[in-house]
Amino acid sequence: MLRSMKRAAVLGVIAASVLAMAPAASGSVPTGRTCKKEPICEIEIDIFPGGTLSIDADAHGTGRASWAVDHGMQPVCSTGFDAAAPPQSWVCHNVPAGHLRAVVSGGSNPLNIGLRW
Repeated sequence: MLRSMKRAAVLGVIAASVLAMAPAASGSVPTGRTCKKEPICEIEIDIFPGGTLSIDADAHGTGRASWAVDHGMQPVCSTGFDAAAPPQSWVCHNVPAGHLRAVVSGGSNPLNIGLRW
């Protein structure tokens, strides 16, 4: 029960930041997506200024899940994680500026992917 409440709280924060789509006090810009029925969940952005990128991802169910970020056709960073784990965040450094595509897959729906910088 506590784990479900924590997961709901984190997802609520991610959803609220995505809805705001305005720079936070720290200067970060969030963007994200929740996919309720698709086997993968992806977002694309054209406005990344380059540098450090934070990735928020969540999957449900059992087994392995993974996320990846590409710049054009080039992989930038990726990792696998346990789909049963609570929502998590990772950091990628030295990400090139411009168009990025982020995707999360595996586990069960809903799937969540978010980027912050």
